[in-house]
Amino acid sequence: MNTAAIHTAEKKERWFIARIWQRIITIGITDSLSDWEKKRSRLLNGICAMSAIILALYCIGYSDKAHRLTFWESFQGVVAMLITLSLNHFHRHLAACHFFNIYNVICYSVFAITHGEVDAAEYILVAGSIASMLFFRQWITVVSYFLLNAVAFAVCKYSFAVMNPVLFMPDGENLYVVNHVTMFVIIFLIVFYFKSENARQENLLEKRNKLIAEEKQKSDNLLLNILPEETAEELKATGSAKAKFFESATVMFTDFKNFTGISEKMTPEELVAEINYCYSAFDLIMEKNGVEKIKTVGDAYMCAGGIPEENTTHPFDVISAALDIKTFMSNYMAERQQQGKPFFELRTGIHTGPVVAGIVGTKKFAYDIWGNTVNIASRMESSGETGKINISGATYELIKNRFRCEFRGKVMAKNIGEVDMYFVSNV
Repeated sequence: MNTAAIHTAEKKERWFIARIWQRIITIGITDSLSDWEKKRSRLLNGICAMSAIILALYCIGYSDKAHRLTFWESFQGVVAMLITLSLNHFHRHLAACHFFNIYNVICYSVFAITHGEVDAAEYILVAGSIASMLFFRQWITVVSYFLLNAVAFAVCKYSFAVMNPVLFMPDGENLYVVNHVTMFVIIFLIVFYFKSENARQENLLEKRNKLIAEEKQKSDNLLLNILPEETAEELKATGSAKAKFFESATVMFTDFKNFTGISEKMTPEELVAEINYCYSAFDLIMEKNGVEKIKTVGDAYMCAGGIPEENTTHPFDVISAALDIKTFMSNYMAERQQQGKPFFELRTGIHTGPVVAGIVGTKKFAYDIWGNTVNIASRMESSGETGKINISGATYELIKNRFRCEFRGKVMAKNIGEVDMYFVSNV
């Protein structure tokens, strides 16, 4: 067998042993247990498995007639560890912890008193006192077992001073060394396993926190796609968002001319793709010019400048956005005409005035604006000419010194009366 094959075989053997050990320490552990209960059960299973292995080696080493007592003491220890594992297997986790701790106190106290100081069995009680602190949550239980181990240890030490051992161990010196080593091994296993469990839990917690942070970021980004940042933050902080009055804002509506007729010439997929193409471009234009997209309703696109943060540049921002949209739509129509495909023509209406902004509803809520300003902007769009940027007289008065405009005439606005309309021709 070559070196690579030997390494492969060794790796498989280690993996097989690791899987067996993993099966042992997870005895009786189910998803219904809390993380702390799972950790406790793994720790108890690990200690019992290691103790059973050490005691089984004692049984093998002291199987001759001269050491029958040591053999049977070790054998009953193996049985006790298997009973503890069985209790865990049948989901009697708390009973397993109590049985393990009580067994240690009684068993090693009796061993120490009957055998005397020569085999140092009482020092296993030290490991037991540490284990009790890791197996129970309630402080009264932890303190009770700690005191029980401490009292048992003191009784053992006292018995050594006032009485002789009942049972004589011919090789007690060997057991003295073995019991000390066993005590340190158990303490090391407890501390090492506890630290490894803590490290595992910390890694798991870190991964969970990272996942939560990522999911939170996704939800925040999604919320910001629906609501303005200021409103989204208020909603997250208080669970609601107050309506806000803006003394001056510029509202823009766009609409596709003869949308129904053109849409009948397209498949549903083509129609949605074309609308998405245009509105995605509009979204980028709004972002570039600092204008807030409000919503889309069918083929209508609505946005506003000066909200949710008030500013004095909103008329210019919205006109700039409208000009960018006009340029985009001109290029779009030219491209579609060259391809011999149907295309949309756009109407645009703009008005400046006071609005109220806020969130309505409890499901699928959306940021919206209300007021006569919205109605007049809608009227500017519906009464405007295709391919033109149609603005009201109120907006014209604010932007006339920066943009060249042409007076179109007066239009009727519902509940308002006649309103002056202008075309923005160029910069």
